[in-house]
Amino acid sequence: MIELLKKVKRALSAWVLKAKVRREANIAFRYDRAQFMANAGALHLDRKAAACAEIVMGYHVIEKGLTMPRRRLGFGKGAVVHLVNLISSFEKRFGRDDPQVRHAVGVLRAYRELHRESPDAMPRLDAFLAAHSDIPAADEPHVTRGEFFAAKDAPFPRFAASRHVCRHFAGPVPRETIESAVELALTAPSACNRQHARVHVVDDPALRDRLFAAQGGTRGFGVDADKVIVVTSDLSAIRWGWERHDCYVNGGIFVMNLCYALHYFGVAHCILHWSVSPEVDRAAHEFLGIPVNEAIVQVIACGMPPEEFDVAASPRLAVSDVLTWHGGGK
Repeated sequence: MIELLKKVKRALSAWVLKAKVRREANIAFRYDRAQFMANAGALHLDRKAAACAEIVMGYHVIEKGLTMPRRRLGFGKGAVVHLVNLISSFEKRFGRDDPQVRHAVGVLRAYRELHRESPDAMPRLDAFLAAHSDIPAADEPHVTRGEFFAAKDAPFPRFAASRHVCRHFAGPVPRETIESAVELALTAPSACNRQHARVHVVDDPALRDRLFAAQGGTRGFGVDADKVIVVTSDLSAIRWGWERHDCYVNGGIFVMNLCYALHYFGVAHCILHWSVSPEVDRAAHEFLGIPVNEAIVQVIACGMPPEEFDVAASPRLAVSDVLTWHGGGK
């Protein structure tokens, strides 16, 4: 009789927990939706931050083209015109002092200088750049492999500043190196030490190409990647409805640690978003064989780098742009 009562108590406790989590999740996701609809930049392009983000995305497309391994002249003409229009609109509304917007102009000037021998006329771009004669071309560094990894044993401030995305791959990454990088990445903190992160490595070219086609952001360099690392987060580790973001927060911390580890071991890598539709996400889980309880957090293309390659400048915000103090303490 006592054992039966214990079983009933455990079953009742489990039912109460599930009901509580379902209620929390419903409230939490309704809150998320309302917050997104009220603030997402795509729905509020009249805001300065949203307009600036659109410009950053626009110049990033061109910057990628400037640093591609098989760069071709004449790339991105539509993207150039679009970016000129975005900057012109931004400056009319918000002025010309934003550093990210100034960098965007620099990227356009670098594009024009690359095409200075091109027979194609670019009157719209030329007139725009003439009106921004004070802004020089953005520097897209050309580096050697030794220069790129020169700070891998340096103190952390120099090491962290030296890590950059690289889209140039020229050789296979040994499995032992991936394993060592993952082992080092496991030092990443996680909520209550639940260690949500899981790692799937794709080293089959056909699967790699199928994954990249689903992701949609590797044209021009994905075919050179030796391996693709898919970082997931185990939803089984989520305990409460309020923790609905934890799989991505903890997975993201792991991704950053993994990228530092890859850089330390001399592996070129490019972090790729996983902003896809539910249909694409389900399909990727199926053809990669990823368990359904694991949420895909990030995709990382990697390979050993060539002897020389180009790197996108991608300037960072100033500390004053991101740091806010609360309270009067020192």
